[in-house]
Parts: sequence; C-alpha cells; structure tokens
Amino acid sequence: MKTLLFIQSQRPGSTITAQESFDALLAGSAFAEVSVVFVGEGVLQLVIPQTLHETPPRKAFNAGFSAMPDFDIHKVYCCAASFREKGLDHQTLRVRPELVESDALSKLWLNADSVLCF
Repeated sequence: MKTLLFIQSQRPGSTITAQESFDALLAGSAFAEVSVVFVGEGVLQLVIPQTLHETPPRKAFNAGFSAMPDFDIHKVYCCAASFREKGLDHQTLRVRPELVESDALSKLWLNADSVLCF
C-alpha cells in the first residue's frame, strides 16, 4: 500500500488551508496509509481552542482530530522543536502526537511514497 505523509505547517485560522488540509488528510486515508506531521505554526492546530477571535469566525475543525483513529490514521507526529518553541503542553492538545526531532522528521519524509505540504 502507498504511504502518504501530510505536513501541516499552517496556523489555524490564518487561512482556510489548515482546515482544507485536514479534509485532504481524511480523504487520503481511504486510498493509502496516512501519517501526519505538525511543524512550525502548524503545531498550533493541535491546541484545544479557548476562544475564537476571528472575523468571520471559522469552525473549530480540530475537534475532528479525535476521529483520526476511525479513519485509520494512527501515525501522528509533531516537530519537537516547534512544540517546545510554542511552549505547548500535552494537557492542552486535542491529540497526543509523538514528538520527533529533526533527524527523525527527515526519515519520515524519505520513507513516504508521497509528501503533501500544507
């Protein structure tokens, strides 16, 4: 089976890209073995939103992250450096990703048949 690696690098709410990439992630799981990596500003997608101060407000799509196992998406990773840089804590996250350092991220990218960056 083909493997797809989704790279999530967009801050939630900055554009519609973060939500669209999540939709693509779910759709891709029907056709391949899917894994996802949150990097840079994308790690903020993992945080449970406290309040939305957007105009216009957008749906909190990351509530759907808890459904990833139902779509057979079990490989969820987060760049450890980005996680630390943003001062995140596992207690405030929708899902618990595996934290990976940059050398392990490189291996994930090299081992995937296709990489989709959002």
